[in-house]
Amino acid sequence: MCGKDSSHDYSTLVTALSRTMVFKQDSHPRYEGPVALKVAAKSGSDDRGMHPSLHEAGVYKLICPHPSIPDYVDCVEDWFDTERFLAEEERRGEQRLPVLVTQFVKAVALDRFLCSVRVIRWSVVIHIANQLVEVLKHINSKGVVYRDLKLPNVIIGAGGNVWLVDYASSMIVGGEEPSSGVTSHMRPPESFEFPDHQSGEQISQAQLSFMADFWVFGAFLLEILSGRPYLGSFDVRSSHLTQNQLEEKVLEGVSVIRDRYKGAYYNRRFNKSFPCNAKTLWDALTGLLIKLLRRNPKERLGHDGGWYAVKQQPFFKYTLCDLTVPFPLDYEDEIEELMAGF
Repeated sequence: MCGKDSSHDYSTLVTALSRTMVFKQDSHPRYEGPVALKVAAKSGSDDRGMHPSLHEAGVYKLICPHPSIPDYVDCVEDWFDTERFLAEEERRGEQRLPVLVTQFVKAVALDRFLCSVRVIRWSVVIHIANQLVEVLKHINSKGVVYRDLKLPNVIIGAGGNVWLVDYASSMIVGGEEPSSGVTSHMRPPESFEFPDHQSGEQISQAQLSFMADFWVFGAFLLEILSGRPYLGSFDVRSSHLTQNQLEEKVLEGVSVIRDRYKGAYYNRRFNKSFPCNAKTLWDALTGLLIKLLRRNPKERLGHDGGWYAVKQQPFFKYTLCDLTVPFPLDYEDEIEELMAGF
């Protein structure tokens, strides 16, 4: 427990970050099964604005239920010993803080999983990409922009099931800007400057906002397949790159991906309309990434047609056969080992 007046069990630590901690609690009166307790520091010393946990709870209420989103359970204030936060400036003794309670999912974050297996098998990446398209489509349909798609926020469990977690940075269209910012290198150019348009052309703020998720999806694909940080380096803020520089980064990344996945050669014709071999596969991936990583959101894939337009891209057509490949048994064992104790 954390303090004599605490109403939650903080004995099983799952994740410890500078300003956020996540715990597992085996039972909860409002949920059948174990729950996760997320405790975050206040937004700032002046305490202005909505606490990130309250904002995140509001997002969960909008987007749940969905098979790739943990169930929302509750968000209530509780006493918490802030000395447990890693950031020294957040250590202020026991305080009453909102505790976000959600379904506990026995799954491992992709950044940790990638460190363990080094190269995630091709068919598994394709499964992950398809599941993410579906959950992002659902989130956007509820008027929410996820914005912070990155390896630590995607968790994978038994059978290859994928969940998207951490909605503190998500934006409710028409609502206030969340106090928790998006990882700087993940932010699309329109987050910093409004793109140029021809006279008389307008983009609604809502549509402009949603396009951020198509950008980060492209960034995510490039990172999970290449095994490198977004567009090659955390030191390079992608919003400062020209379109030509972005395309050069994509070509560089696909070259790395080809070396990592030399066995992913499609020399069979599984669909008469979409014959595919190695060259057409990598060309299709290159085209998909370049279309997603367009500086101007009006030119970005998804602006016309949304996530349906993404799924209709040749790359997803060429990889349909990978969706029939079972989740590897050794990956089941790896996840079980990484989550031992939980």
